[in-house]
Amino acid sequence: MKNNRGSIARAGNALRNVLLVLTMFFVTVPMLVVVWTSIQPNTYPKFPPTQFSLKWWNEALTGEWMRPLALSAEIAGIATIISVILGSAAAYALARSNSRARTMLEGFLTSPLLLPEIVISLAVLQFISMFGGSWLGPELLIAAHVTIGIPFVVRTVGVSLVGVDPLWERAAYDLGASRLRTFFTITLPLMKSGIFAGALFAFIMSFNNVELSLFLTSRSATTLPIKILNYMEFEYSPSLAAVAVTGMAGILLIAVIASRFTRMTDFIGGR
Repeated sequence: MKNNRGSIARAGNALRNVLLVLTMFFVTVPMLVVVWTSIQPNTYPKFPPTQFSLKWWNEALTGEWMRPLALSAEIAGIATIISVILGSAAAYALARSNSRARTMLEGFLTSPLLLPEIVISLAVLQFISMFGGSWLGPELLIAAHVTIGIPFVVRTVGVSLVGVDPLWERAAYDLGASRLRTFFTITLPLMKSGIFAGALFAFIMSFNNVELSLFLTSRSATTLPIKILNYMEFEYSPSLAAVAVTGMAGILLIAVIASRFTRMTDFIGGR
């Protein structure tokens, strides 16, 4: 009986490993194709590869593409900071609240995760038109991106606060620490893993966002995803692959830095 159970367990582990390898292959191969497209000389990539060239990078690393890239990074950075501040405060309040409305409020704050972003963008656009406004631009994009960033921060910070015993804070109060000092010396260090994870998710969602940006950008303020989308509508060039690799490299660098402060697996599906 024990041998049968051991065989079943080994077979299950082998199947899981195979599925994991296939999943990683499915996710990684398209990115490798994009990277290869950016460093080969032909307009349409050929296989097997024959030679390498960086000529498409010369077209990508110009003001035409760097300005939208910088704007996307700026919008994502500001939206992430605001999302972290508001989302962390909301998550802490929810974690320490015993109110009956707690579940309702938490559902309200995380509701943007349940709605398609196209619906949110149309709602924001309709809200603006109701007041006769035409002030499309970075400020409006930041506000819209905050709405999709807060739910991630609320979720990840809430998960990190599950392991924080309120008695630790009460002990600090009993020892004479103020609420502000207790928060910065006891609570905040225990929340930081959730804050970094939420900030990473919020930044990626904002930087790569298409739906909200599609409706809320103006000609003078176009983000990188919308610039790529508009370019592909009329022509194709491997320089787009170089631009995409630049964006992916930036996000990967941020993810590597964030991984030094938190384990992302703790916040995928909860602990």
